[in-house]
Amino acid sequence: MLARLDDRIDNLRQTNATLEAIAQALFKSWFVDFDPVRAKAEGREPEGMDAATAALFPSDFEDSELGPIPKGWLVGAVEDLFVLQRGFDLPNTKRIDGEYPVMAASGPNGTHRESMVTGPGVTTGRSGVLGKVFHVATDFWPLNTSLWVKEFRAAPAPYVYQFLKRMNLGHLNAGSAVPTLNRNHVHGKAALVPPGPLVDTYSKNAETLLQAVHANEKRELLLAELRDTLLPRLISGKLRLPEAEREVEAALA
Repeated sequence: MLARLDDRIDNLRQTNATLEAIAQALFKSWFVDFDPVRAKAEGREPEGMDAATAALFPSDFEDSELGPIPKGWLVGAVEDLFVLQRGFDLPNTKRIDGEYPVMAASGPNGTHRESMVTGPGVTTGRSGVLGKVFHVATDFWPLNTSLWVKEFRAAPAPYVYQFLKRMNLGHLNAGSAVPTLNRNHVHGKAALVPPGPLVDTYSKNAETLLQAVHANEKRELLLAELRDTLLPRLISGKLRLPEAEREVEAALA
C-alpha cells in the first residue's frame, strides 16, 4: 500500500526531470547551438516550431567577441539581462512557519509567514554553496546566503533560470574559507542579448513546463507527508489497514 505512494512519488520526480530537460534542451537549441539559424542558413525549415516562431530567427551569422552569433543579435553584459541582489537576514528565532518558501544557497529551507520578494523569481547561492539555481513560482523570502534576481531587464524568469544554470558560477568563487559569489562578478560577464520577442516566446513555452514542475512538486510533497504520517499510525495501531488504504486511494485519485 505505502509502496504505491512511493511509486507515485518516483513517477512525479521522473516526470519533473523530463520537463526540466525539455526546457533546458530548448534553451540550448535556440540560444547556444542556434539550431534554427543554422537550419535557415542551409535553406531548411527549423524543426519543431511554427512559422511565426521560425520568422523570429535570422538566416545567417556574424562575428562577435563571443564568436559567431545570429545576425542582428547583440552582445552585452549579464546586467543587461538581469540584476542580482543579496538576500535578507532571517534568524531562526524570528522565523514562523507559513505559506512562503525560504530560499537558502542550497535551495528551499522551510517556510515563513512573510515574504520579501514577489514571485516568480530566480535564486542562486551567494555564500557556502555556489552553482545551484532555483526557479520559485510563488512569493518568497531569499536568505542572505543567496542571491535573487531583483530586476528582470531583457529576460523573464524562465530565460534567466536557464541562463544562470549554464553559467559556471562556482568558478567565480571570491571567497577563501567559505565559497562566496560576488554579484558584480556575474553582472560584468559578457552575455548574448537575443531579440526580446524571441526571449519572450521561449519564456512562455518554458513557463508552461515550469508550472507543471511546481504542481508536481506540491503533489509529491503531499504524498510524502501522507506516507510519513500513515506508517507510525499503522505501527501504533491507531489506524487500521482498511482505513489507511482508503486514505491512499483518495490521495492517488
